[in-house]
Amino acid sequence: MKAISFFFYLTLTQVVNAQTALSAAPMSNNFDLLQDRKEKTIKSGTYFGLQSGRFYVLEYGWERQRKVKQGFLDHNTTALHHGLNVTYDFSRLNPVLGYDLGFWRRTGNFDLTYGLNAAIRTDLHQLRIGICPTIGIKVWQLHVQTGMYLLAPFYAFNNATFNSNTFFISARFLLVQEKKERPASPPKGA
Repeated sequence: MKAISFFFYLTLTQVVNAQTALSAAPMSNNFDLLQDRKEKTIKSGTYFGLQSGRFYVLEYGWERQRKVKQGFLDHNTTALHHGLNVTYDFSRLNPVLGYDLGFWRRTGNFDLTYGLNAAIRTDLHQLRIGICPTIGIKVWQLHVQTGMYLLAPFYAFNNATFNSNTFFISARFLLVQEKKERPASPPKGA
């Protein structure tokens, strides 16, 4: 009987202490205690990629990812990247060099990535500039994307210019060289 009453005494004192701590904290902090705290991870490094469309393109660049984690399934990842790419147009026996600058975002742990790139292509005689919307999936450090380059002047309307990939699928692998983890900050007033 003494063991049961001692157990109830310990349980009751813990409940009273918890209630006292919550009531002593300011009202705005009560909600902070109930919310999950955010953890941030920032990764950056170089990536290597292969793009396949009408032509094969080798890619090399740099990417910085910022991941905010709140709970198990609620992850937001945003990334900025820029890189060089090179292809060889066998139909015209001419190399095509390019540069991409863009970003992508994933709004969940298992969701698709959505991005937009600005692109420049040259065959060392002419220049084409455009944009490229992308959609993809990222698993670990491998990012597989598909998209469509909209480069002006458009090749279909101007046979005097060089051709480049329009629709493509690419696979990029990020080699993480720097990783900073920022743990969840404690709630205010704790």
